[in-house]
Amino acid sequence: MFKRIVVGILTVALSACMLLGCSFFSHDDERDLQQVIARVNAYEIKNSVIIKDDDGDQTSNDVTYTTEEKVVYKRDLVEYVNSNASDLSSSFGTDIEGLYRYAADMLVNIEIVNNEADALIDCGKIEWGVEQTNAIKRNIYSVIDNTITTIKNEILTGRGQESISSDDDSTVSTDTTYPVKPDADDDADDDADSNKTEEKPWTPDTVKWPGLHGDNDEQSLGREAMRRFIALIEDRVKDDFRITGAERTNIDNEIKAINELIDTKGIVNVYPVIGTYPLSSDSPFGYIMYYLSGKSIERSQKISSLQTYITESVTVDTAEVVNRYTTLVNEQKTQFTESVAAFDTAMSGDTAVLYYPNTNYFYVKHILLPFSDEQKAALAEFTESPQIENLQQDEKTAKVNEYRARLADAIVCYPHENGEDDLSRPMSVDEVMAHVNSVMRPLAANVKRADTAFDDLIYLYNTDPGAFDNNKGYVVKYKLNDGEKETYKQEFADAARAMRDNIQVGQVYSEKVITDYGVHIMYLASTTKVGEVSLYDYTTPGELETYYDVLQEPIRTAREKAAYTTWENNILAYNYKNNATLYVDRFSNLWDD
Repeated sequence: MFKRIVVGILTVALSACMLLGCSFFSHDDERDLQQVIARVNAYEIKNSVIIKDDDGDQTSNDVTYTTEEKVVYKRDLVEYVNSNASDLSSSFGTDIEGLYRYAADMLVNIEIVNNEADALIDCGKIEWGVEQTNAIKRNIYSVIDNTITTIKNEILTGRGQESISSDDDSTVSTDTTYPVKPDADDDADDDADSNKTEEKPWTPDTVKWPGLHGDNDEQSLGREAMRRFIALIEDRVKDDFRITGAERTNIDNEIKAINELIDTKGIVNVYPVIGTYPLSSDSPFGYIMYYLSGKSIERSQKISSLQTYITESVTVDTAEVVNRYTTLVNEQKTQFTESVAAFDTAMSGDTAVLYYPNTNYFYVKHILLPFSDEQKAALAEFTESPQIENLQQDEKTAKVNEYRARLADAIVCYPHENGEDDLSRPMSVDEVMAHVNSVMRPLAANVKRADTAFDDLIYLYNTDPGAFDNNKGYVVKYKLNDGEKETYKQEFADAARAMRDNIQVGQVYSEKVITDYGVHIMYLASTTKVGEVSLYDYTTPGELETYYDVLQEPIRTAREKAAYTTWENNILAYNYKNNATLYVDRFSNLWDD
């Protein structure tokens, strides 16, 4: 699914700023920042819905949804620009006025887009159920977990102790650390969908509760981090002028409930309720995190659902795909036969290769079990150390490889659970390899099952971003041209070629492959044959997609973009013109000063 710019820079970044305490203003700025720089009036949205009676007869009814008035404060604008400074600067450079005007328009558009999403949810045209609310709640807890990790590291640094590992303590991500493998039946028909197990409301695993697990020091660190986290979020909402009267009442009630929970059951028990979502009148919890983070995450989810609704009716004619295939395969036959260089260029790019003039390429998949940052630093230090700098190159290489192998034996791996490391299940490299081999060896004669099984193992153990959602795997050139540089680390490339020479497609390489990145568990995914592929051939032994699917995708994407552009030009532009007001004079000092 494509992502349009109007929803490409979402307000999730604002939640990170508000929660982690990014401060861009002095106290003297506060009055100026309270100015309303944009307003979206309340208006009505009508949607036609089809209703069936008991006899199966259909009637079309109009459902009217009335939006609430929305305002954008100058503080919202400044926070938005600062939180998205890198993306905005790359687009606008030194055009500060253009940057701020664009950002103001974006904030208004986000309100209008969400109005449309709310109206479609209200009339039942956009599904909004447990799947959607679970996604929001997981992301709220991702914000909580990242913030608590940051606080823990602040505590440890203050004590002169080593920080705990984290993917990126400086920013809050609302995505999981690793991708979660899509369900195999995501694209199945409605009948298959109806047979899927109903999703249950998600709750955070107890392994994440700060202060619940580990030795006394770890539990103490978790409880102290939770205390500081509670103090942090209470401070963030203490004097925020944007909080409405009803929101303030709910937040005050939650603060009281948190303190009562700490007094009666202990601070450990705050974690599983502080990220409560959806909000409920039956529970006092969740209102602070909803204001600081959940609201913007909810907006992101609604916008994604709206995009799907707008583009789900897009179709691609089979004849178009057939014509594209015929044209492309004939072009490639001519080009690649006349020039091997053209073939090499196509294989190293994003072109769908439909004709192979030779078999000089093959595909491998791998699972990367990485060195820790400390191990990488130790390896770099050893590589430059005086004890080996005067050795002959071959001897020096042997010493580095020996040291690197010792580091590899000390790598600690964690299987992934819902896209995150399961810290309760530390494993060695040998344990991971043993599990991989126990899964893959029985499938040696079944290449289709082997391919999909290794994909499952990638989602379970791998840390290389490029290996996820990569049906074919990494393409490797068997014989390089004179003077041609290696694409991959030499150890990886050597192992890949050894696999092609010595094992069958669908098998795992028996050796640990160690590079400066860590340990690679490698799998021979597929080889190529001379000649053209059929339109309905599968692209991989796992039979997940055909070349028809590959050629259809860019056509569909272009249609989806066109459908969304049409919606933008009609619905979004109309409501901006008729229901929104931008007060440029109230924020022009941001580029005039």
